[in-house]
This record gives sequence, structure tokens and C-alpha cells, in this order.
Amino acid sequence: MSTWTGQVGYPMLTVDVVETSDSVTLHIKQQKFCANGDNSSEQQWLVPVTVVSQSRDTPQCYLLDGREGKIVLEGARPGDWVKVNPKQIGLFRVKYSDDLLKRLLPAVKNQALDSADRLGIQQDLFALAKAGYSNTANLLTLMGSYETERNYVVLSSINTNLSDLAGLFNHLPCYEQFKAMRRKIFSKILSEVGWENKETDGHTDALLRSMLIGTLGHSGDTEVIEKCQEMFKQHISGGKQIPADIRGSVYSTVRSSGGDSVYEDYLQYSKKQISTKREIGYRGYLAAALTRNCEQRRLTLL
Repeated sequence: MSTWTGQVGYPMLTVDVVETSDSVTLHIKQQKFCANGDNSSEQQWLVPVTVVSQSRDTPQCYLLDGREGKIVLEGARPGDWVKVNPKQIGLFRVKYSDDLLKRLLPAVKNQALDSADRLGIQQDLFALAKAGYSNTANLLTLMGSYETERNYVVLSSINTNLSDLAGLFNHLPCYEQFKAMRRKIFSKILSEVGWENKETDGHTDALLRSMLIGTLGHSGDTEVIEKCQEMFKQHISGGKQIPADIRGSVYSTVRSSGGDSVYEDYLQYSKKQISTKREIGYRGYLAAALTRNCEQRRLTLL
């Protein structure tokens, strides 16, 4: 216990596999996980490790009590996917070899892994890529396996991580490809969730719907942008009102895709609002919506 209470930080486990015709052996190596990718620390922990595989869903336990260790997996077959730290109960990051990571992709896509593991795999890999322990290409490849995901918590984490990456890509030639990848992940999910509330919706369905609309709108999905613009026009003309749970996402999408005409429409609409608080909100929206040609008008709104 002193290795956890007597020193700061937590470990990263690097996992590789060696297979024969009748055995599967994991090679595990530990080092301190550092957000800056530092490899100089000599710290070690007593790490309880659990493992499941494609052929065995009962966790196999192992105590890593040194820098490196080996686990002969019981019931596993060559070629199986392997998940270290099932249910994410252990306090450590897992770095899979390229081969083991590739095997996990179908398990993520067909949801052979439960939501906690699907969440943990991408959170670990994002943290590893951000720290420089893994490359971003592996992360983006993994993200592409979540097209069938429906769990809000998992999708919200993916969206947050992709938003962080967008800040790195938005000035690079590959940014349009990056946005296309985001559209590919989320567009099918929105088509299934729909734009309207349903009686069968849970509270996370409303959250998911709003997130998807905003994400796809800012990723250049023309169908979503056009629908948002149409909903916006009806809303400010006194027609069908935008549901409150997606209103912010629709406004944001229209703001990012509109121009001076949107500004004029919204300016006239804001003047009709009685509530001072609402008017301030509308004018804040307007200030953000202005193009560079209207910088002076922006100042008069705030």
C-alpha cells in the first residue's frame, strides 16, 4: 500500500503480447505516467492487474510487483482481443501495442465491450497521445470505431477530446478531413436520435441531441446547418419555436455559419424581447455573430 500512499502519481502499463499455437502471454511494463511525457522517473507501484479477453470474460488477476511482468492468459486464444483493467477499476493508464489496439477496434464497434471499457480505452489513448506516449493517428483510428456508439457519456467524452484536437488542426491543411471524420462519427447517430423529443427519451437523450446538433453544425454538416437556419427563421418570425433543449446548439450553428443577414434578423428579433436578461443574451449572440466587416457594430452591442 505504501507505493500508493507514499509517493505521488500513478503508473502507465505498456502491454504487448506473445503468442504460440496454444498460449497467449502478455508482457507488461510499468512506468510513471507524466502529462509532459517524461520518462526519467524510477518510481514503481504494486499494481493489481485484471484482464479479460475475447474468449474469457471472467477477469484474471495478477499482481505486478516489479518493473516488468508476464501473464499467461487462461482460456485465451491466439488472435483474441484483450482488455486490461476491465470496468476501469484500476488507477493506471494502459498503453497497448499497435497489434493489441487494432484487435480492440471491432470489439469497440460491435460493443462487445461494455460502456465503461469503451469509455476507458479512448480516454487512456487520448491522455497518452496528449502526453506524447502514443501518436495521434492511433487515437483517430480508434475514434472511427465509435460510429455505432449510443451511450451519451462515451460520446460526450469523445466529443470533448475531438474538440481539443480541433484546436490543433484548425490551421492545418488536414482540418477539412478532420471535420469530415467528426461528421462521419456523429451524423448517423443524429439520424437515429432525431431532432424532436420523444416520449421514450431519457434525460441523456436530450443532452445527446443537443451535443450532436452543435458538433455537426460546427463541423460543416450542410444538412444540419440548413435545418438549423430554417428553424431559426421560423423561430424569430413567430412560427414554430425551437425546443429549449436544442436552442443553444441551433443558435450556435446559425451564428457560425451565418453572415450579416443573420445579424440583421437577430437584431430585429432582440429588440422585440421584453426580458432584459433575454435581450442581453441575444445581443451577446449578435456580437459573436458579426463578421470582421462589422467590428464597429459589434462594439455598440456590448
